[in-house]
Amino acid sequence: MPGWEAQRSLSPGYNPKYRQPKPGFKEASVVGIISPINDKLHLTFIKRASHYKDDKHKGQISFPGGKIEGNETRIEAAYREVQEEIGISENDIEIIGELTSLYVFVSDFMIYPFLAISKSEMQFVPDPLEVEDVINWPIEKLLKGPFIKDITIRGTTIKDVPYYPLNEEVLWGATSMVTAEILALCEKVKP
Repeated sequence: MPGWEAQRSLSPGYNPKYRQPKPGFKEASVVGIISPINDKLHLTFIKRASHYKDDKHKGQISFPGGKIEGNETRIEAAYREVQEEIGISENDIEIIGELTSLYVFVSDFMIYPFLAISKSEMQFVPDPLEVEDVINWPIEKLLKGPFIKDITIRGTTIKDVPYYPLNEEVLWGATSMVTAEILALCEKVKP
C-alpha cells in the first residue's frame, strides 16, 4: 500500500485538507522510532505537554519532532528535535528513510515524517516543557487496529474517527495516519 493510501485509511472521515497546503505553510520534521524492548519491536510516541495555551495539539499523542529552523535540512531538524524532546542523540538512532509528507491543516504545518531504528532499548530524558510522557507501544498491538470511535477535541465531536488505543491514550489524526504508513511497511517486511 503506497504511503498516501495507508495514511488516507486513518484520515478522520477522509479529509482531503491533509493534501491541500495553504500558501506560506510552516514546516516540521517528526520521527517514528522503532526499537526492541523485551525482544518485541516497539514504536515511540510522546504525549505533548498540556500547559501551552495556544498549542492546538496540546496533550495529544504525537511523534517526537518540531519546526524546521533557519537553514536546517529536514533530517537535521528531525535529529535535533529527537535530542531536544526525548534526549535521544543522533548516535542512538539511525534514520532509515523519509515517509510521505502530510499537511496538518489545523496548525498549518507540512509534516515531513522519518522512520528511524534503534538497535537497543533507549533511555529517555524527556523535556518537561514539551513532553508529558514517552510511550513505547508494541507494534504487534498496533497491527490489531485501527478501531473507530467518536472523539471530542476543543469542544467539537468528530464522528467515527479511526484510532489506535494506547492504554488510556488515543492515537488519532495525523500521527495515526503516519503510523498507518509505518505499519504498512512493517507488514511488507514480515517474515
